[in-house]
Amino acid sequence: MKMLVIGSGGREDAFVWKLQQEKNVEKIFVCPGHPYMDRFDKVELLPKKNEDELCDFALKENIELTIVGPEAPLTKGVKDKFSDKGLALFGPSQKAAQLEGSKIFSKEFMMKHDIPTADFVVCSDFEKAMAALNDWDMKEGIVIKADGLAGGKGVVVTKDKKIAEQTLYDFMKNPKVSISTDSILLEKVLPGVEVSAFALCHGEEYFFLGSACDHKRVFDNDEGPNTGGMGCFRTPEWPDLKLLEKIESRILKPTLKGCVTTGMPFSGFLFMGLMINEAGDPYVIEYNVRMGDPETQTLFPLIEGDLSTGLIDLMRGKKPKLRLKNESSVHVVMTSGGYPSIDDTPLDKGNRITFTEDLIHSSSEETKLFLAGVSRNEAGEMINSGGRVLGVTALGPTLERAREIAYQSIELIDFKGCHYRRDIGARSRG
Repeated sequence: MKMLVIGSGGREDAFVWKLQQEKNVEKIFVCPGHPYMDRFDKVELLPKKNEDELCDFALKENIELTIVGPEAPLTKGVKDKFSDKGLALFGPSQKAAQLEGSKIFSKEFMMKHDIPTADFVVCSDFEKAMAALNDWDMKEGIVIKADGLAGGKGVVVTKDKKIAEQTLYDFMKNPKVSISTDSILLEKVLPGVEVSAFALCHGEEYFFLGSACDHKRVFDNDEGPNTGGMGCFRTPEWPDLKLLEKIESRILKPTLKGCVTTGMPFSGFLFMGLMINEAGDPYVIEYNVRMGDPETQTLFPLIEGDLSTGLIDLMRGKKPKLRLKNESSVHVVMTSGGYPSIDDTPLDKGNRITFTEDLIHSSSEETKLFLAGVSRNEAGEMINSGGRVLGVTALGPTLERAREIAYQSIELIDFKGCHYRRDIGARSRG
């Protein structure tokens, strides 16, 4: 089988790491990838291409299955272009991708199909948003969400009215901020424990892959601004079977059925960002229409079975022969200095990265190194070239052991200005 993977970050690094081990996979083209994906034998990197060029390439090379990592190509309709040419791509249509592409569309979908979520107000301009904020009871806080894609940075949760006012200005008016939206979503804060749940879906058929807990804030103790994700953990003890049954019956199944009845059957990775309240009931915070980053790096080392075969089986109406190991997993992300930067302040990039050779080849059964924002300098050395640079995933019989192994490995990596949280997985969410 020839495969095409679209994307370039740590999530796509994990996709390629998993797929290149599978015997039925002959070659993996990655567009655009990063230079160090060439450490995998079956990989060929492609120059950056738009959706039409990718479709033409897949036809020419007889690509049997394409997997999309990031959300942007999906919201632009890459699945529809591939389907029109008779090409298999595991991902949702442009219409279904609105579940992530528009926070407002997503919330209205949830309300229509009785999927539990927080109460909300939609504001179509800055003045209306400020008026709604003035009427808001700030004692329990407010969640402010930019309507479109924002790379995980378009959400602010606060009880401080001045911060809320500044956020509305930044998201809707401030030209110095990279996030820009005409419409804004104001939500009530859902108290509880947050978890990300993942399913491989095709129509109303699905395979529940598993769940993981992401750490979004840049500093320890969940302080500082939101990022794309600073680390993640998974433990088999939580969510327990009772909670998993609620997630499937109250969230996953109604979502897939709602997509069918709305005329946009969902095919692809469904990421359900959930809040679990004190009664153990799940509520949807948001949908994503692809695997998460760093959740992919956390979950994929636990997968037993061939992912490529499982995806094709599901698209043909068969149940995938996949399962997760009964182990804990911890993923720690290392970032460039200054990350995240929402006001275009330059990051501390271009610095040489030092590490041990066994890490770069991901040869350990316990530890995997996944690369993201990396490049080569003129001397052929690895340097940091992005916000989130790399991450280490460790497996262990317990969460505590997985944490210990992950931090032993992350401390062997160094570059100027590097930053990582030291409390990933320190407190179990269950």
